[in-house]
Amino acid sequence: MSGGHGAGAAGGVEAVAAGASPVHRLDPRVKIVGLIGLVVVAATTAVGAWGALVAYLAVAVVLAAAARLPLRYTLRRMVVEVPFLLAALALPFLADDGAARGATLALKLTTSVLAMVVLSSTTPFPRLLRGFEALRAPRVLVLIVSFMWRYLHVLGDEAARMRTARTARGDDSRWLWQAASVGAMMATLFVRALERGERVYLAMTSRGFTGAMPATLGDELVLRRVDVAFAASLAAAVMGARVLL
Repeated sequence: MSGGHGAGAAGGVEAVAAGASPVHRLDPRVKIVGLIGLVVVAATTAVGAWGALVAYLAVAVVLAAAARLPLRYTLRRMVVEVPFLLAALALPFLADDGAARGATLALKLTTSVLAMVVLSSTTPFPRLLRGFEALRAPRVLVLIVSFMWRYLHVLGDEAARMRTARTARGDDSRWLWQAASVGAMMATLFVRALERGERVYLAMTSRGFTGAMPATLGDELVLRRVDVAFAASLAAAVMGARVLL
C-alpha cells in the first residue's frame, strides 16, 4: 500500500468523523466509555444468551444508523473481522457445542467491531485522543498514538519514494535474488524515521512542549445534558439486556 493510498484512507475516515449527526456531536468521553462498555459487556456474556447478544447488536446498529454512517463505508471497515468469523465457523467441527460457541462468537465479534467503527467514525481523531486523555488514559500511550497518527502517512510517502527510486534503477523485489534490497530499504527507512523523530522532538522542546498536547480554541470538552442522557440510555439498554434477556 502506498503512502498516498494510506493517507487517503485516513482522510476518508476523518471526513466521515467530521459529520453532523447527533452521535457525532456527543462528548467523546461519553462515547468512549459507552461503546467500550458495550464491547466489554458483550464479550463477557455467556454462550447461548441469544436475546442479550441480539440486543447488543441491535444497539450497535441503531447507533450506526443514528450516526448516518454510509452502509458501504461501514461494511468496508468491518472487513477486519472476517478472519475471526472464519475461525468461528470452524468451531462446530471442533467441539460438541461448537455451533452455539461459534454463533455466540460471531455475534460478539460483529457487535464489538461495529461499536468501534461507530466510535472511530463519529469522533475526529484529535478529539478522540483528547477524550482518552481526559479519562486519564496513560499519557505516554496517548502521545505515542498521537504521533503515530500524525506521521504514519509521512513515513508511507517516504517508503513510496524509496520504492520508486529503487524501481527506476531496475530493481524488482519480485525476483528472489533482488529481495535482499527490501531489507536494506526497511533499515534505511527505520534510520530516517529515527532522525525525523529526533528533529521533531527537538523542535517541539524548543517551543515549550511539556508532554501534553495543548488544547486548541473551541476544542474544550463540555459534558451536556444530552451526553448524560445518552450515557444513561445506553447503559440502561445494555445492562437491561444483560440482566433480563
